[in-house]
Amino acid sequence: MLDKQAIHHKTPQGAEAIANRQSGLRPKLRSLLIMVDGKRSFSDLCALNGDCENLLLQLAQDGLVEPIGGVMLPPAGPVHTVAETQVAATMPAPLVLATLPDAKRFASRLLMETLGPTSEMLCIKIESAGNLADFVGAVKRARDIVGGVKGAAAADRFVAQVELHTPTV
Repeated sequence: MLDKQAIHHKTPQGAEAIANRQSGLRPKLRSLLIMVDGKRSFSDLCALNGDCENLLLQLAQDGLVEPIGGVMLPPAGPVHTVAETQVAATMPAPLVLATLPDAKRFASRLLMETLGPTSEMLCIKIESAGNLADFVGAVKRARDIVGGVKGAAAADRFVAQVELHTPTV
């Protein structure tokens, strides 16, 4: 079931599907995937693309998008209390063996989605990081720039999403 209150963002697989035009996505799915930016609400997406509920659900099931925080609503079944639902909505998605190159690609794409072409130099710094310490330093610099341009909440979202895709060692 799709959480219509959640804001969705592309997963690394979703970003790769956009970058790779031979991904085999139907045009309507590809269009919606391009519009999913981590900022637009469900209603915003539907205003831009008519049949967005089924399409967004398909993208989520294919692992191309996920709600920010990585939590999907459970399928119809046991009723959860409001407290259980709130706790689940704040839990990050489990990290799937991230590598530094994957983290660098994800952070660069997210930064480009957040700031646009003006972030090119920051993306180069992130992508040229030779080790985790350099990567973390570049991400901190990017966070400061995102905060200055888009505000503290956007900077926090940026860092939270990058942390989900960053290796721990």
